[in-house]
Amino acid sequence: MTTQKSPATGTAEIPTVVRQPEGVGKRAGDIAEITVLFDVKPGGAARYRQDASKYQADAWYYERLVGTVHDFRVVFINNDTQVIAAVTYDGGFKPYLADIIANAAPWFDEMFTDVVEGWPGSTDPHFSEWLTSRIVEADMWYASNPTMTVQDTAKAQKVTQAFDMLLDAAAG
Repeated sequence: MTTQKSPATGTAEIPTVVRQPEGVGKRAGDIAEITVLFDVKPGGAARYRQDASKYQADAWYYERLVGTVHDFRVVFINNDTQVIAAVTYDGGFKPYLADIIANAAPWFDEMFTDVVEGWPGSTDPHFSEWLTSRIVEADMWYASNPTMTVQDTAKAQKVTQAFDMLLDAAAG
């Protein structure tokens, strides 16, 4: 990972944020991001919100299938005429896109088919090009742990839990 000196201290090494090699989104270390801006169909935001709690619950299932997502959010803006979908994930853009199509296409289609103008469906042969044309590049992006993948984070949580249990047992 490329690093640079912090302008605030002049000493601490900080990761360099670069554009993805595929040309979409930013990358810092092992972590990348994309932000997508969609136009919303009339009434689409209301339709989305009717089932938002289901989409939220389903996120735990589908994002575990994908296995590389740190966070994902959907935000309606501009009086519900546009929606932002933003994700932070491990790896490159093309493998991530292949993973979401293979593992989470039904979820994305359920969320966006009657909401987003022109949504072609996640299994459409031109979906990748359609989605890529709607990505807006972040002007600034920060990742707190750019060298920790989702798998690394899960492992660290297990180690911390085991250590806490050991300390609790030793304390009596």
